[in-house]
Amino acid sequence: MSIENAKANLKEFGKELGLEDLDFDENNTCILGIDDEYSLHITYEPNSRKMYIYSPLLDGLPKDDKVRLRLYEKLLEGSLLGGQMAGGGVGVAVAEELILVHSTLDMEHAVSSALRAYAPIFVEMVEKWRKNCQEVMEGRDTKGGETAQALPPAQGRQGPGQGFIKI
Repeated sequence: MSIENAKANLKEFGKELGLEDLDFDENNTCILGIDDEYSLHITYEPNSRKMYIYSPLLDGLPKDDKVRLRLYEKLLEGSLLGGQMAGGGVGVAVAEELILVHSTLDMEHAVSSALRAYAPIFVEMVEKWRKNCQEVMEGRDTKGGETAQALPPAQGRQGPGQGFIKI
């Protein structure tokens, strides 16, 4: 049932893009080029019954330790609770010098239009984070920017554990 739902989601998404023959390959993966700039990968994993959507954010990691640390900080701040990652997250494969942003859709319970509805949000987020990563790599990012202010400041708290109700 889930693989059929995954295929229906991919077909529905393909229709939206004007690509009637969109289908999974032998590895249950479909790779789309986005504006000749990056790729969007869609993989169905039968054991988990999930559709994984992922995309690279950078080609290579920064060589400078300070720049790499700032990049990791920015990515971790943005992925906190999936808040700025469209509900997904980010991962790093250091040996491959690869940073991927990813999300999942549960194909056991998703409607056939789930991917079609979610993909534009995901692509918009990827484009934003590719730009953010490039700014860090070029030294145009400043600490204390947009992502550093994503969480509201703690009000009236004076130290660790303050402001919580003890149960």
